[in-house]
Amino acid sequence: MNRDRLKRAGLAAAYFAVVALIIWLADQRDTQFIFSWLQALPGGDKLGHFLILGGFAFVLNHSLRCRTVPLGGRPVLLGSLIVLLLAAAEETSQRFIPGRNFDLLDLAADALGILLLGRLPVRRCGLAPFR
Repeated sequence: MNRDRLKRAGLAAAYFAVVALIIWLADQRDTQFIFSWLQALPGGDKLGHFLILGGFAFVLNHSLRCRTVPLGGRPVLLGSLIVLLLAAAEETSQRFIPGRNFDLLDLAADALGILLLGRLPVRRCGLAPFR
């Protein structure tokens, strides 16, 4: 594995660890106060979803060099697809965690962040922008 590839993989792994820590903290009843400042902002919770998951899609797409997979006859960024599936699984799992609740608007904020921020590395990867 060359040095550049190792750096990208390390960055993606580190970002994943931060996202996993945030999710774990949110799932703990006695750590909810950590996120109270974000929830106090109008739309803060949705902004957090947008930025955290969109940022993860950005980092993962950059790490994967904007690799695409065909989906419905169209190229889809693999990193964005992975993050979207993880986000959907995590949001759905909240139905089974006491003190948490499934919120379709959270999932929509996740998807919007993934769609918009996940596409940012496309030109740097040398791909034509998607239409």
